[in-house]
Amino acid sequence: MKIRKAIVSDYKQVIQLYNDFVGENRYSKFDNDSFKKVLQSPSNHIFVAEEGKKIIGFASFSVRMVVRYSKPIAELDELYVVPEYRKTGVGRKLMEAVLKTANELDCHRLFVESQYKHIIAHKFYEILGFKNYGYHFIKDLS
Repeated sequence: MKIRKAIVSDYKQVIQLYNDFVGENRYSKFDNDSFKKVLQSPSNHIFVAEEGKKIIGFASFSVRMVVRYSKPIAELDELYVVPEYRKTGVGRKLMEAVLKTANELDCHRLFVESQYKHIIAHKFYEILGFKNYGYHFIKDLS
């Protein structure tokens, strides 16, 4: 298994994993997303876990400045591993790549948002040293 930065040719496999991740097929319309823009952005990062030529997981995160810190912060946007590869170290390796890159970018903190129902993911983050510190709220603007 190899962890690497995503490239444009990973598009179809990564988007299929996004569909699996959200549990619906809303990402199946080609180019109805920002995949290529994210790959080109210095503030966004996508790592993939690859077994042979098959992508078995991904992690994406973004980096930004906020007023209250003198250094940038990072936020995990998504982390997904296909079910048959869970509990094999894939998620941990993806998070190691995220954390290493966030440290290299001199980020102050890495924030993770997770839905209440993802209890197993919460335990995973806690094992990695994350602390549950509060709530995230969301409001759709479109």
